[in-house]
Amino acid sequence: AQNLKRFQIDVVHELPGVGESFQDHLQVRSVYRCARPITINDEMSSWWRQVRMGLRYLLLRKGPLTVSAGYAGAFFRTPLAADSRADVQVHFITFSTNKMGDALDSWSGFTASICQLRPKSRGHVHITSPDPMVAPAIQPNFFSDELDRRVVVSGMQQLRQIMRAPAMRDLVVAEVEPGCAPDDEDAVLAFSRDRAASIYHPSCSARMGTDAMAVVDARLRVHGIAGLRVADASVMPTLVSGNCNAATIMIGEKAADMILQDARGNSTP
Repeated sequence: AQNLKRFQIDVVHELPGVGESFQDHLQVRSVYRCARPITINDEMSSWWRQVRMGLRYLLLRKGPLTVSAGYAGAFFRTPLAADSRADVQVHFITFSTNKMGDALDSWSGFTASICQLRPKSRGHVHITSPDPMVAPAIQPNFFSDELDRRVVVSGMQQLRQIMRAPAMRDLVVAEVEPGCAPDDEDAVLAFSRDRAASIYHPSCSARMGTDAMAVVDARLRVHGIAGLRVADASVMPTLVSGNCNAATIMIGEKAADMILQDARGNSTP
């Protein structure tokens, strides 16, 4: 209600959990110079290689354009894992850039990154205008929890150890980022704070539950408002362990089933 009143918006029903409890996966990237001209950086640096890449896809459905950004991945446990489940996800990307979305580096390079699967840090999403088309203020509060900081540092240390393995020596010229000593935890954390970014898994800001901060019930109905549901990743009570695309599709399909059930009058609590 306080956020709505700031912008002279009438309060129909107050739900203090709206926009709170926000979670997202944080990606920390390590970047390497490649010993061979076999990366997407090299493909994009030459117009004829771009043409070849495009024709190979159009005619044969093969080549780099058949693969998303993450060429390979893995899940592993750090020493801080609370149980037998992996607590870190790894992505291997066959290009490098200073910032995701910017131009690729001019030299042969690739990226290996980690993200913590079950972060403890929570933030918020708040409106900034009465106009719904104006972007909200998103504050994920990354690294606000001590365990998150320790898991990210541990995951980065394990990933960098993998990249120094004998099997990688013929491919890696040098580590460009983070570039600090392998055992310098403070430097790794400082690098992570400076260079980490969202991996595009925003969730939990309208979470399901029965407590005072819950926004929707088990049938995705907004508490206290008839005829309104939320059916996206924001209803997750906690962020799923890994990519949230499949889970979000499931939420949408389940919501459709429940809407049909309610319309036919045969819903269950």
